[in-house]
Amino acid sequence: MKIFLTFHKFLKGLKKVDFVGNALLRLYLFYVFWYAGTAKLGTFDQFSGWLNSLGLPFSEIFTWMVIATEMGGALFLLIGLFVRWVTIPMLVVTTTAIVLVHWQNGWAQESNGIEMAVTYSIMLIILLFTGGGKFLSLDYWISRD
Repeated sequence: MKIFLTFHKFLKGLKKVDFVGNALLRLYLFYVFWYAGTAKLGTFDQFSGWLNSLGLPFSEIFTWMVIATEMGGALFLLIGLFVRWVTIPMLVVTTTAIVLVHWQNGWAQESNGIEMAVTYSIMLIILLFTGGGKFLSLDYWISRD
């Protein structure tokens, strides 16, 4: 029983470094969205044409909006600035991808389903509710009293 209590005390002590989880989420999502945005930037005409084939009007404007949201949002997540604010347009992008692209393929990532987009959305929702975290985000240092 003593080993369980000792381990429980250790786990409670992890609260002192609870900001690490938020930082890791931000770093991971930075990579995911930066990579997606730069890929779309490199294939701008193809992506814009694909959006047009989905019936979206002003596909070039939407292409720029998606790229700006993914790349700009990624940068803000990386430095931990306006984390709660930036998650909202990023959630719009992931939700749109779920509905327009992945939904008809089911759940599994292997069949281009919604699995990864839902996972990214959940991670963004966690950041929406918790913010950038302590110490390792600019939000923390700017908003300190």
